[in-house]
This record gives sequence, structure tokens and C-alpha cells, in this order.
Amino acid sequence: MSANNRRIRRIVVALLFEHGAMTKEAMAALLAKEKSVRNIPSPHSLSSILCKNSQIIAVGTQFVENAIGIKTQHLVYDVDRNIIRDKEDITHTRSPTVMTPSEKRKASKCPPCGRVRVLREGEDICLACIRKINSPKRKD
Repeated sequence: MSANNRRIRRIVVALLFEHGAMTKEAMAALLAKEKSVRNIPSPHSLSSILCKNSQIIAVGTQFVENAIGIKTQHLVYDVDRNIIRDKEDITHTRSPTVMTPSEKRKASKCPPCGRVRVLREGEDICLACIRKINSPKRKD
């Protein structure tokens, strides 16, 4: 993966955290306004970036009208707000393919789940495992 895609994947997560759930078209519009992004990814590439990022989940669908008036259903994406609750949590949930070089040096393997993550100070398991353990049990 090129460095540009890594940077875009980091920016996409930050924008979703700040602005909330949105479609890939809305994300492309925000990326166009972002000063550090020179080339906006194609719709297919942006869709791939959103789907393959472990920090991002699909939260619903929305009808979007294209240029010729046909309405299609598009996924609405957001960060996983059960795990990412503040801006600092973003760095603690990144996968190694998206990490910066300094984050890769700090990263270590989480014993329970086996993911390579930047662990929080004083913790020996990753943030996803902490939030899974401390989350209230759902009643089905």
C-alpha cells in the first residue's frame, strides 16, 4: 500500500470521528476540502478504503441520487463508537498497515486477541479487548 493511501485512511477515520456517519460521496466531498489530500480517491477506491478499515463499520444505508436521476442505495459508514470514544482512541485501534513509523515502533501484540496495536500506557491488552470486557452485557 502506498504512503498516500495510508495517510488517506488515517484522515478518513479522523473525519468520520469529527463529522459523524456519512456515505462515500459525502466523504469524497470532505476529502476534497482537506488541504493535505491532493488526489481524491475514485469512488471504488474510497469504498474499498472504508470497507477494509477495521476502525470503520457500516451503520446503515441511504438513498443517493446520481447525475441522471436514478436513486441507488449506498452504505453509510462511521467509526466503531463502541471502541473509539475519543480522539486518542483512534491511534490505539489502528492496524499495522495504517500506523505511522513511530506508532509501529510502539506497537506490540495483544495476548488475548493477537492483534498488533499501540497499547495504552499501563495496559497489557489492546483497547478493543478492554472495551469488550468492560461493555455491559446485551439482553437478547
